[in-house]
Amino acid sequence: MKQSAGFVDSHSHLRSTALAEHGVGGRCLEEAILRMNAMTPVDVEDDVFAACCNLISTGVTAVQYMFHTFGSPSEYLEILERSLSGIRRSGIRAQVILGITDQYEFIPQRLMHSINLPSFVSSGRKMNPSEFREIFESAHNQNPDINFGVGPVAPQWCSDEMLEAISEIAQREVRIHTHCLESESQRNWITESPVERLSNFNLLGPRTSLAHGVWLNHTELKKIHESGTHLVTCPKSNMFLNSGKADCDTWRKLEINVGVGLDSISGIEEPLKTAKLALAEESALHALTIGGSLSIGLDTSQDYVKWKDWESSTAQQVSISGKTVFKDGLHIRHDELVAAQGRVRRTILQDTEKRNSRHLSLDKIMNIYLESVRS
Repeated sequence: MKQSAGFVDSHSHLRSTALAEHGVGGRCLEEAILRMNAMTPVDVEDDVFAACCNLISTGVTAVQYMFHTFGSPSEYLEILERSLSGIRRSGIRAQVILGITDQYEFIPQRLMHSINLPSFVSSGRKMNPSEFREIFESAHNQNPDINFGVGPVAPQWCSDEMLEAISEIAQREVRIHTHCLESESQRNWITESPVERLSNFNLLGPRTSLAHGVWLNHTELKKIHESGTHLVTCPKSNMFLNSGKADCDTWRKLEINVGVGLDSISGIEEPLKTAKLALAEESALHALTIGGSLSIGLDTSQDYVKWKDWESSTAQQVSISGKTVFKDGLHIRHDELVAAQGRVRRTILQDTEKRNSRHLSLDKIMNIYLESVRS
């Protein structure tokens, strides 16, 4: 039976169901992001627990989780704690990135106040930089077993004041992670490009990883290389959202470390097949193991996987930090997992009519919205 090191998912949102099950997809990233507001809200602990177990079943032993909610500080911490409970129950290694946005999440700066979005589209400032600093302190102090990082969900979606707060937190040698130039439109979302903003707030460097990077230009890649910043390619997600294909060959020629992000697109993933959409097999395997470990800053050297089917990333047994968490094709909390998956699916099914109604509301404005943001 083939055995290997554990895989690393270097960019995840820890959703246990495919975006398509929620009616999310569309012609481009911007449409998909807007449609995510119509998704069915499910129990966070169940969703995260099931997502982590799904990853483990495909040989993933470590994950970088971009956590984010539009809630108030108290809501943010409450949802975070439920997420952490799901992570702990699964047994996976996790780098938890405390993400934040406070501006222009759905509408570019130049179009602000010119497009009316449905009332269920949640955006805008729900906390100030001081409150975000307090959230990091609280999460860090109350969860000493968890590795925390910080980041703007995307640099263009954070105000100068919030980026300054993130930069101050980052001085404590925590990891930084963010989405970066996932689509061409995001480059001019505000007056500064995403990479310029990160550089101006000292958020590039060897503790930083950038997800997607499809539209990085040569000057930006040179800056990323010189700063020691890591890049995380998400090829399946980029294909699903018609974002384009990252130039991973150039990344490697510039000796930029590369990880692979599965990006919570499909429910059950196939890490090796996904990585091979962007990289030759040897490079794909490196990005899923050593490259991924470097990207997220977690030591996975004690993890291993025995494979039932190597090509489809189907595990037979998974050991994380010396503990077997998946054996004979089943997670050690299999019964709990089945129950959690059942609750999530029932919630999605029961919400079908309301979810479809929310999408219909978005249908009415989508063509005008897309024409506006692309202009």
